[in-house]
Amino acid sequence: MRLFDSRRGSWWPAALVFVLTLLVSACDFNLTPPPGWGQTPPGHEAPPPSDGGSAPAGICDASMPSTVLDPVPPPAGTTPIDVRVRYHRPDGNYADWGLHLWQVNEAGQYIADYPGVTWPQPLVRSGIDGYGAYFDIRADAFTQAGAAGFGFIVHPPGQGGDPGVDRVWKFGDGNEFWLVSGDSTVYRSNPLTTVPDIDTVRVHYKRFDADFAQWGLHLWPTSGIDTSRLQGLTLDQWGNPVPLSAMPGYSVEGPNEIAFDLPVLNPAGDANRRSVEFIIHGMPTNPNGGVNNKDGWNDNIRVSYGAMDIAGRSGDIWLVGGDARVFYSTPDTRRVSSTDARAVWLTRDRIRWPQVDGSGTFKLYHSAAGQLDVRRGQPVAGADGAIALVVGGDVPAEALERFKYVDAGITLSVPASSAAALDAALKQQMVLVQEDANGRVLGATTAQIAGLLDDRFAAAQGVDDLGVDIDRGRTGFKLWAPTAQQVTLCVYGARGLKSIAQPMRYDAATGVWSHAFRGRLDGLYYRYAVETFVRGTGRVRNLVTDPYSISLNADSQYSYIGDLDSPWLMPPAWKAVNPPKSVKAQEDMSVYELHVRDFSANDPTVSARNRGKYLAFTEWNSDGMKHLRGLAKAGLTDVHLLPVFDINNVPEIDCVQPVIPQAGPDWADQQAAVAAVRDQDCFNWGYDPWHYTTPEGSYASNANDGAARIREFRAMVMAMHLAGLRVGMDVVYNHTTASGQSDRSVLDRVVPGYYHRLNGVGDIERSTCCDNTATEHLMMGKLMIDSVKTWARDYKISSFRFDLMGHQPRAVMEQLQAEVNAEVGRTVELFGEGWNFGEVANGARFVQASQLSLNGSGIGTFSDRARDHIRGGSGFDSGIALRQNQGYINGLHYDDNGTGGNKSRNDLMWSADIIKVGLAGSIRDFTMTTHWDATLRLDQIDYGGQPAGYVVDPQEVVNYVENHDNWTLFDNNAMKLPDGTSAEDRARVQILGAALNSFSQGVAYWHAGVDTLRSKSLDRNGYNSGDWFNRIDWSYRDNYFGTGLPPENENGANWSIMAPLLRNAQIKPGEAEIRWTRDAFRDLLKIRASSRLFRMRSADEIKQRLRFHNTGSGQVATVLVGHLDGQGYAGAGFREVLYFVNVDTVAQTLTIPAEAGKAYRLHPVHTAHHAADRRAALAGYDSASGRFTLPPRTAVVFVVP
Repeated sequence: MRLFDSRRGSWWPAALVFVLTLLVSACDFNLTPPPGWGQTPPGHEAPPPSDGGSAPAGICDASMPSTVLDPVPPPAGTTPIDVRVRYHRPDGNYADWGLHLWQVNEAGQYIADYPGVTWPQPLVRSGIDGYGAYFDIRADAFTQAGAAGFGFIVHPPGQGGDPGVDRVWKFGDGNEFWLVSGDSTVYRSNPLTTVPDIDTVRVHYKRFDADFAQWGLHLWPTSGIDTSRLQGLTLDQWGNPVPLSAMPGYSVEGPNEIAFDLPVLNPAGDANRRSVEFIIHGMPTNPNGGVNNKDGWNDNIRVSYGAMDIAGRSGDIWLVGGDARVFYSTPDTRRVSSTDARAVWLTRDRIRWPQVDGSGTFKLYHSAAGQLDVRRGQPVAGADGAIALVVGGDVPAEALERFKYVDAGITLSVPASSAAALDAALKQQMVLVQEDANGRVLGATTAQIAGLLDDRFAAAQGVDDLGVDIDRGRTGFKLWAPTAQQVTLCVYGARGLKSIAQPMRYDAATGVWSHAFRGRLDGLYYRYAVETFVRGTGRVRNLVTDPYSISLNADSQYSYIGDLDSPWLMPPAWKAVNPPKSVKAQEDMSVYELHVRDFSANDPTVSARNRGKYLAFTEWNSDGMKHLRGLAKAGLTDVHLLPVFDINNVPEIDCVQPVIPQAGPDWADQQAAVAAVRDQDCFNWGYDPWHYTTPEGSYASNANDGAARIREFRAMVMAMHLAGLRVGMDVVYNHTTASGQSDRSVLDRVVPGYYHRLNGVGDIERSTCCDNTATEHLMMGKLMIDSVKTWARDYKISSFRFDLMGHQPRAVMEQLQAEVNAEVGRTVELFGEGWNFGEVANGARFVQASQLSLNGSGIGTFSDRARDHIRGGSGFDSGIALRQNQGYINGLHYDDNGTGGNKSRNDLMWSADIIKVGLAGSIRDFTMTTHWDATLRLDQIDYGGQPAGYVVDPQEVVNYVENHDNWTLFDNNAMKLPDGTSAEDRARVQILGAALNSFSQGVAYWHAGVDTLRSKSLDRNGYNSGDWFNRIDWSYRDNYFGTGLPPENENGANWSIMAPLLRNAQIKPGEAEIRWTRDAFRDLLKIRASSRLFRMRSADEIKQRLRFHNTGSGQVATVLVGHLDGQGYAGAGFREVLYFVNVDTVAQTLTIPAEAGKAYRLHPVHTAHHAADRRAALAGYDSASGRFTLPPRTAVVFVVP
């Protein structure tokens, strides 16, 4: 039962809250819970008695998190043989080129490493002969059961491959093969011994959808084709492919195959003609990507003549749609594997098996103990039964759309009469088999299961009490695990010393297992013992924590039983203190990104026990809290916390601290000390989720007490609310850190193969960095939504930043938006990283929550447009480019740093144009004049192939010049500015960047320390760089530039560039510059807060009220000027606002006739007696002429009251 509901108002009298606030403001009030609150509630040391039923003895106390009950039969392999790999380089330079190797099974899947070989240490060559280097692969190295060959990449230690593709060789293919540098072909004989005599390549092209009309050819004269024999065809026009049917010799070879002739220049006339290249890609009408769909290929199709059988000057090759391989003999694409997952369940009774034809019969074999033995050419053994499948069947349009990325192939149907049998089979090992008339295996695979489970168990979406639920004198547990054969609930005493095992009851409608105890079990712990089949492993029993855990013990071994509505889990006055109402619309947000540990780990004014902890925020008079209150008073609205959910990469007890030696500003000793304990220390950004809805334990006073982290997290939130700040969270639902049977895997050990996004063979996609989750799957999407509801409702979180949000569907994000707002009765702001990449890019699987796909949703995305042009270069620069790629504020063209960038005035004006895009909120149909004197909408300005303006509402853009990723703004400027730039000017350049962000329409986002010149000693990626490189000094004495070379693993290649900068004492600021930057930044916050003109609510308002001066080819390129019309606009505060940003090293004078004759005066913030930037007060305005005088490196705002 909820004791308090914020939607119905607080029972705490407003006057008492006011008194409490005054008390907190007046003294060093500490919100630490009173003595005794870190203990288990009385009477809950031991678990309750079992409610009946039986479970195997000892399962809850197993020493290992996973027990294999029935292993799958050993895989069929091939007797290994010795293989010699020959490698030729035309330059003859074999230096340290080696061979990266791994063992594969019959299906070509990775099964084990090759002994002694790693990426930094490839297999060294055995020798060099007349052909080139050769490598001898030993048969006795293949000890892994089922090894049928090896995969390989030729490369130097730790560097890229030649070419950069994985290739596979099977023992059955022979004991020797030849490779040529730059050529991905694997030759069965020496390709250099003869010059082929060929003038025609006969191309056989098979497509399982038989839709050849949507595909064409890109042919170009320099690729090796004979254009004289292609008269009348349009060549070398990407947007106008050559239809396949227009090619010479075109013929239909069968229902799924065509063939055509490709005329080629005969190598007999030129020995260098060893191959021909072409591309098959979509016609303009192709519904799946048009001309940019290259049918599975990332590169050109290259046909190597040396691999062909040639007769009569002609040779044949075969291509298969969606398969990026050239076959030099008739291919059999059927594979036999019970460990891959190349088929896909589309619905509860439809399966798509790509690249398989309809020959033979199809069955779904199953085995409860996982004992299926499937071998090519033999009958299936070990089955408990089989479901006969029907070829064909209609597929609902919704399913076709959802699985549009699945390659063409055969559709199979489960007869309605077999529905009950399928219900039983889905809890077992299932293998899809294609058989001949005699029941012998032609092909086999398993099917990816999400489509089946989402259709069959759609009712699970309505289960609103998954996890633990304490209500009305009972404690209930629910776990969604529809593929489990049995689930046992294990309940433990408060210290995990005693346990009971309680079998759970299965609901066939929802796939949910449940059990309820009489009485409240607050303060105890639990796990589930899930018995299920795991592909490639067998039937297992997994002891696993709850995906819906609300808390855990130390290092996340046991889930905590608690009631988030219980006063026991609330700090004093929790119900009375709610988020400030400082944000009326998302555009009002001014967000400060902060890491919990960074906030206080280095703050001596915080008590030692609370440094780096949630409770540091409750120490009201600490330097850090004084800093946050100062920001709030100036206009900051939100503190955004880097991940504070349960993460898996920081030990929650007994983490270690490195001993940092005293060393020089450009020495490597400091980073070496950090690196020595980087995986055992107390620091990490936290983008490695373990449990999504549990506060991280390393920030709690007692990680072993599941109640402590809940109370203390809430105390932190309440402290910031009392300081006038709302609290936002960084959430990472796009991936998990672990999967499969890893002891840090949760989701995959409950429902194997469901929660993650899989590729075409059933392996987990990892484009995010780690194991990609699939929020397009019903219950992964629900887990994300339910988790956000909990944080918003039970922890009063006001906003959420979604890491790599572009990997999530827009529809699910909009569902989340609606459900969360309804749950808490207020608007919860959502924004995230809308980057478009990976397996979901360009809508390949669904409409993404990405930059270009969220228009009209009200969900914001970070904009890289102005960011990169303000800063210069990108976060991926290296070497001398770090210095050469200057940005708009740090010298591009006008203050060249002498490193050879050679940027032009045109480059400078282009950057000014893109920054104006940001100032205008990236609104698609906002119109401006470019530096080439064109008047264009922002979405007509090309930005690397995308529209520069990409949103339809300013709340959908988040503007920033610095965040936790990449270099801090100070460090970035240290690499860009001329070495002799003074410390004062470096501070001014920092504020120029902040000013451009402050003046931009949309959400303003800041990295903690941007206002104190924060440096990470040039560290590009400090996610695991320890406290040393992530420090903040709230006393303003040090910004930590020049505290050693940054960690070698991320920065070592650039040390030669960085070392001279780090030892340049002129770059490092003093206390005066840091304090000035702090105050100048707060003045910018005050200016932004002073008028809603900087925070307009719609595209129409921006188009009506914002215009730019000083545009076109005749502009003063170092000055940006924006005019804001406040007449008749509620909240404007001024009739007119005119802002200038002069990035130049010299003063500038601008005459703007349209602004003559007006009553402009400096903004009151500039003229206040405590104004930080006294130079801004020197700016002048001549009313008669409309002339403005602008001091160097200054941002200034004029207003008409």
